[in-house]
Amino acid sequence: MKFSKYTLAFLFLVLTGCSNQLEFSPNQSFDEDSPKDLNRKNLMSLTRSIPDDTIVIAFVGDSQRFYDNLDGFVRKANSIEEIDFVLLAGDISDFGLLQEFEWVYESFSKLNKPFFGVVGNHDLQAQGEEVFRKMFGELNESFVYDSVKFILHNTNSREYLEKNVPDLEWLENELKPSPDVKHFVTVSHVPPFDNDFNPDLVDPYATMLRDNQRVLTSLHGHVHQHRDFFPFGDNIRYLTSYSFDQRSFLLLKIANGEVFKTIIDY
Repeated sequence: MKFSKYTLAFLFLVLTGCSNQLEFSPNQSFDEDSPKDLNRKNLMSLTRSIPDDTIVIAFVGDSQRFYDNLDGFVRKANSIEEIDFVLLAGDISDFGLLQEFEWVYESFSKLNKPFFGVVGNHDLQAQGEEVFRKMFGELNESFVYDSVKFILHNTNSREYLEKNVPDLEWLENELKPSPDVKHFVTVSHVPPFDNDFNPDLVDPYATMLRDNQRVLTSLHGHVHQHRDFFPFGDNIRYLTSYSFDQRSFLLLKIANGEVFKTIIDY
């Protein structure tokens, strides 16, 4: 009988709660073979490429439960030569298990372009936050490519007792003008129009983006459907990704201060 990777992850979680005879543990956050600092290493790879005034991004999210669809995505993304990098909009895992993260890496390591991950609410289950930090990097970080600053940050409010998620002070500082930055793109898992976003921070978050004339778009996962709209009736365009079960992703092209979208099926 053949099991999907999602079924195996669930069985691992159940069995390790009943027995100490298995080497795998849901409390395991790393092993000697686990990849480290993927966002930083992929940024080093990205900065070795030569920008051409058009940034092309494969944008997808929520690989949780849908690990068997990863290789199809990778094959399709690899066939599109113009892609500069891939953005994975959180919920890399379902249970926050190291094995789940490593399954995703096993497929994504076959990409012929750099990839970057943001943390999702499911990634914060069990030891998932520690796994994410070791494997991908900090929960809030940014990078500049071809004069566009991509701000990857944690918006998973319900996973924290503190009320400072998202960290608006950090975000405000990241959005400050800089000589090498013409535009900003914000990237996180939970969008501010979703009920899982801290309701007390929705208005200040949306206002911060609205008042910055250099923000091109705000990218999110979590909702497991693609949306492309202006939820707050202002100038900020919010885009949500497909999840891997829908076998589609967004091909985003940024050129001349505009974002162009194509839906790619695989």
